[in-house]
Amino acid sequence: MAATGSTNNAVPVGRPRTRMAALALLYIVVWVGLWHALTAPNLVTGVSLWYPSAGLTFAVLLEHGARALPLPIAAALLAGLSLWSWSQWPYSLLGAFIPQLGYAVAAHVLRGYPDRRSHGRWHFNDPRRMAIFLAASAGGSLFAALIGAQTLYVAGLLPRASLPQAILGWWVGDFVGAITFAPLILIFAAPLARRFGKGEPPQPPKSWIVIDPPSVRLVLLQGLLAILLLVGLFWIPHHLRQNQPYSFMLLLLLPVLIWTVATRGLRGALVVVLLYELGIATMVALFGQVELTLQYQVAMVAVAASGLLAGAVSQARLADIARFRDLAEVSNDLLWEFDAGGRLYRLSGRLAPTIPVSALKDRLQVHWSEYVIPQEQDTDLAALRATVEQRRPFQQMVLRVCLPGREQSVWTRNSGLPIFDEDGEFLGYRGATTDITAHKKAEALLRNYDQTLEAEVAERTRILTEFSKRNWQLANFDSLTTLPNRNLFFEHLRKGLRQARRQWRLLALLLVDLDGFKEVNDTFGHDMGDVLLRQIAERLQRCVRATDTVARLGGDEFTVILTDLEQVEGAIAVARKIVECLAEPVSLGDASSSVTASVGIALYRPELPDSLELAMTLLRQADTAMYAAKRAGKNAWRFAETVNPDPS
Repeated sequence: MAATGSTNNAVPVGRPRTRMAALALLYIVVWVGLWHALTAPNLVTGVSLWYPSAGLTFAVLLEHGARALPLPIAAALLAGLSLWSWSQWPYSLLGAFIPQLGYAVAAHVLRGYPDRRSHGRWHFNDPRRMAIFLAASAGGSLFAALIGAQTLYVAGLLPRASLPQAILGWWVGDFVGAITFAPLILIFAAPLARRFGKGEPPQPPKSWIVIDPPSVRLVLLQGLLAILLLVGLFWIPHHLRQNQPYSFMLLLLLPVLIWTVATRGLRGALVVVLLYELGIATMVALFGQVELTLQYQVAMVAVAASGLLAGAVSQARLADIARFRDLAEVSNDLLWEFDAGGRLYRLSGRLAPTIPVSALKDRLQVHWSEYVIPQEQDTDLAALRATVEQRRPFQQMVLRVCLPGREQSVWTRNSGLPIFDEDGEFLGYRGATTDITAHKKAEALLRNYDQTLEAEVAERTRILTEFSKRNWQLANFDSLTTLPNRNLFFEHLRKGLRQARRQWRLLALLLVDLDGFKEVNDTFGHDMGDVLLRQIAERLQRCVRATDTVARLGGDEFTVILTDLEQVEGAIAVARKIVECLAEPVSLGDASSSVTASVGIALYRPELPDSLELAMTLLRQADTAMYAAKRAGKNAWRFAETVNPDPS
């Protein structure tokens, strides 16, 4: 478990063993309750549609591994008290222990599946992992069905003629229960259980990726359509043509299911699949035919597997959209789109928030050429016009433009792609713009240098020297806080790694992200936000030694490089000092505000290589630990590796 710092809303640690015992008891109670409610009545005949207890078994083994095996075994023994007589206790032990081994092996295989983002836990955020989960669930449930049915047969509770049917029904029922309940528990219940076990507030994790969430009207329409279709598929055949089997007509639910899942992602898929399975089980109990149990089970498998795979695909798509959107906004100053008529209708990116809202509303829906200063010299305006007329992509075209609400024009470098619909109709252009005004000014100085008089050579040399220094300052230091920026940060990190390896000392990389900075910007404005960042930079420098490095990566994200460490406790002391120091109120003119910090710590040991690749790995590890601190409630610090010092 990663080390934790203090948080504003932390719950006292209390007694972790008591909390874990309470969770174990709750698990057994739920397991036994579901078994009696949905499994026990039809266990012998094999006609039960699904066994949710299989999902509970698989979930706890996926979360905790084989060490959690006693929990489902104990639950199975308690549940079997109503099935087995005292004279059959050996069969009871056998039936409670051996079937769970299949799920233990399947869980062990899944937990060993490589994934750098999983942090030792199984997740379902891409289709490949979901398919592997389905395959492992099928294997584990088949093993449980074979052993369980054979145990019932040997104990004399199942006739030989019914053995194949019982195995098949048991297998499919376990499979449906496993793929329906295990993801639900791991995604919704497991995070809350972890927080409860650590003595933290039971808040849901902020791990949803939401892009253009569906409207309430759309959600209601999807739910109503699903209910009407489900009721119609059972009620109409039952009342009009009772002798005709209609179990596979349940597959007509799949289009509505896929449509619903596509608009809600993986977590929405899990809820919808559970509701569908509950609806099918309820309708079968009311109108279904016992002899069609297997067909109903196959339909439930199709519904659950389709929903989970579609949910994984949707979740992966949403994650990719979010990732590429963030990368585009970070690497460009403006992102824009204009329609087939050349009218600008969308503007975003780093510079978009600096444009006054009133000016932006007035200038949108204006032709893109209205923003461009008609200057042919030193620009690519003529080439751009020709390219747009031919509807071809363009890259790195230089234009001089006047942004809405700004008096001075800026030099820009622009790239764009034409947009076409599925029929090949031209829809407009989408692209990005980068501000290169400083670069153009440097070009102008260099171009005019050879034309100056000989008497001005010394003065021009001085200007260029100062300009070079200023460029170096801009390239290596943050203009707002005067801290080293990303470029100089990596240079210091590489030197620090070499020094740590040469002197055989530890090095710690701390990634500091402010909590609540957006609220300060929204409340007091960006100018006060800049004041806050400068004061945060000064506080960070006071928290470290003169030989350490404090840098700003961008936005409200800072890094600290601690060199020449003899023990890990040195990094812990600095992290704790940073968290405490940054939480103090900040004076913003006539008002004051406060923010907190989430700190991720990555540790370099001298036995490791001092390569650039390792430097990037340390930064990624610190970033992962920082987000873990945020998920833990913010105003905290976390280690990225297995170091587990006392956070108190």
